[in-house]
Amino acid sequence: MLREVVLDTETTGFFVADGHRLVSVTAIELIDRKPTGKEFAVIVNPERDIPAETTKVHGITDEMVKDKPVFAAAAKDLQDFIGASPIIITCHTMKNPDGSDYVLDIDMLNMEMKKAGFKPFPASQWLNVRRWAEAMFGHDEASLNKILDHYKIDRSARDRDGHSATLDAQLLAAAYPKLLADYKKFKKSHRTKPPSP
Repeated sequence: MLREVVLDTETTGFFVADGHRLVSVTAIELIDRKPTGKEFAVIVNPERDIPAETTKVHGITDEMVKDKPVFAAAAKDLQDFIGASPIIITCHTMKNPDGSDYVLDIDMLNMEMKKAGFKPFPASQWLNVRRWAEAMFGHDEASLNKILDHYKIDRSARDRDGHSATLDAQLLAAAYPKLLADYKKFKKSHRTKPPSP
């Protein structure tokens, strides 16, 4: 039995270095690459404002989070839900101001875990499948929307309602087994080392 967790986040903005924080996180349990129906989902108070341009992306407003718990209140439950299972994400790799790689889901969640007094999830636990899509389809064809279109997975709810950690994690969970099967074939034919997260 193989247990994995598909995860997505929504935040106040891109960079931890700019003071941005997590506003929501969803983790979906997969057993043998199929969703079991078990999910961990929470919206938290980021302890700062949510810029209007960010609200346009995920629809979460200051009003919606003002009475929510802070991330520290949910950190232990999230850690327990994920455990040692591989964490599946799809996230664009950006550059920090110092030139180092920055992967929003990884860096943001690990910052919040540390801030709450917990160990961050180690690099070896993360699997950023966007790297697979970039290797197979090219950088411009590797967004979640493009992956969903490639595998003919309905994304009308995402187009209509915008991003949400829960919806995006559910859509990635649907695409992940197909992407994995194709990447295994691609890797075999190209004999390349799989990209790191």
